[in-house]
Amino acid sequence: MSLKPKSTERRWIILAQDGGHVTMGRAAPPSEAEVEAAAAALAAQGLAGWLATLDGNYWSRRRVALAPVQMLGDEATLDWPAAITAFEAARQRTLRPL
Repeated sequence: MSLKPKSTERRWIILAQDGGHVTMGRAAPPSEAEVEAAAAALAAQGLAGWLATLDGNYWSRRRVALAPVQMLGDEATLDWPAAITAFEAARQRTLRPL
């Protein structure tokens, strides 16, 4: 019996410290200009965060893997484990049936 490898979806996201997130791209990483614009938008809201990769199906109930790529904003206020916890809580709320 042949086992097919599971295809893994990769997204580049902006993840704020509070767990808020937005997809920046799937087929290719965002450009430097797009990342700079996202960093400016975070700063305008008084937030800091990361450009990160998300591996896995966002809309599945299965776990996804997050990895930081670049810090955006004031790194002194950033706590990666706390941001992941907040992200997972926000994601689970979107996955609940209405």
